[in-house]
Amino acid sequence: MFSDQWCKIKALPGANRLIKHLRCHEVPVALASNSPKANIETKISYHQGWKETFSVIIGGDEVRIGKPSPEIFLEAANKLKIEPSDLLVIEDSVPGVAAGKAAGMEVVAVPSLPKQNHLYTSADEVINSLLDLRPEKWGLPPFQDWIEGTLPIEPWHIGGPVIKGFGRGSKVLGIPTANLSTEGYSDLVSEHPSGVYFGWAGLSTRGIYKMAMSIGWNPFFDNKEKTIEPWLLHKFDEDFYGEELRLVIVGYIRPEANFPSLESLVAKIHEDGDIAAKALDLPLYTKYRDDPYLKMS
Repeated sequence: MFSDQWCKIKALPGANRLIKHLRCHEVPVALASNSPKANIETKISYHQGWKETFSVIIGGDEVRIGKPSPEIFLEAANKLKIEPSDLLVIEDSVPGVAAGKAAGMEVVAVPSLPKQNHLYTSADEVINSLLDLRPEKWGLPPFQDWIEGTLPIEPWHIGGPVIKGFGRGSKVLGIPTANLSTEGYSDLVSEHPSGVYFGWAGLSTRGIYKMAMSIGWNPFFDNKEKTIEPWLLHKFDEDFYGEELRLVIVGYIRPEANFPSLESLVAKIHEDGDIAAKALDLPLYTKYRDDPYLKMS
């Protein structure tokens, strides 16, 4: 039953982008996993271009001891014919981070568990998602797809009636957000890394507006649940609770972060709004204003 589901597994956000980038720049790449090699090869066969990218694939059944032992990474280095100290490991698990460091490699952790970054402190860097990887920090060719502080993403949609949130948008932050319920959208919300995004918002009786949006746990307020908090970049004279709101999300700005003070949080939110407003004037993003999903009869 488990193996029958592999064909349905989606790539993590940023994975296809990273793999394509490394392949285009002819960067040698290995895949070293505790899973049996046959399982690895079956899983990646459903993702175009992945198998060809990895010049070395090593499964847990091909070494004596799996992670957190460094053996699997040292074997990968040997097969790549590259010194361990010249290799970068990208890992999502705590044992994997330990294995990479024990092998004498630099390690970037992309935690597979939310709100657990404190478990990954032995990594050289902990990032929220692969969207946040900056290859040039590790001597690799930089991405060239950031545009005026934004990263174009495959557009996605979400909508529903505007609900009352935590009561802090207008009162505490001075930034009124049009909150959406995540009920019925839990899979969609879990698919997308926490962070700040932007796009277009359609209100059923008012029109279409520019919007910046946070997804996540809002570390400053320590939310218990992952939420979606859109900020429509327009001054409204009244609340519109219950009104149908539809969003098309077209770009990414930054990962979710904590802040030392309320003032610094508010300043960053306004900076995000300015970045979004400016970016949405670019033809690359403006075209999505005509997305049929936003148009409600």
